[in-house]
Amino acid sequence: MGYSDDPSMVRVDFFKPSGKWYCTEAVKWTGKYFGKYEKGIEIREDVQLPLDAFATSLCNHLDNRLSEMTAICLEPYHEFSYPLMLKNGEWLKK
Repeated sequence: MGYSDDPSMVRVDFFKPSGKWYCTEAVKWTGKYFGKYEKGIEIREDVQLPLDAFATSLCNHLDNRLSEMTAICLEPYHEFSYPLMLKNGEWLKK
């Protein structure tokens, strides 16, 4: 993945069902990822969990492409970030 000045672009690696690496894509993180703050109080009505935000981003970026692969993102763009994995097109079901 090349250089990007946009912090919401994340690296997602795709693996075949056998476990062999297939490709890497730069995906724009489009899921809701940060809470709103008003007068120092956090409001969380529209924030998605990291895995749901990952699924939303993959669905928006890939649609039905690479649906038989496993997708792994080691550094998601989320307030509560940790490595994420979705197998066999699970992002289409969310």
